[in-house]
Amino acid sequence: MENFYGSQVKNWKISIKIFEVLGELINETKQCDKMMDLMPRPFGGGAVIKWGHKQVRDFVLRKLKSSEGRHYIICMKTGAWRFRSKFDMARHGI
Repeated sequence: MENFYGSQVKNWKISIKIFEVLGELINETKQCDKMMDLMPRPFGGGAVIKWGHKQVRDFVLRKLKSSEGRHYIICMKTGAWRFRSKFDMARHGI
């Protein structure tokens, strides 16, 4: 949880509800990561056809390599922002 919220989580009382919300957060960030893998990277100039071929090749390589335990920063930050209120409610037993 520190990867999402920093050292402040050291003061949180961990409960089953917290673990449930954490599971939801991880699942959502995994879905975001899958979508980010599909996104083409910025066009760097040069031949469009060559860039397109490189995007397809890079997409295949992203799918083949193991990304277990790794997330895109944008997915982590967005997920942390979206789930903050759920964590606060879970911390207070709501």
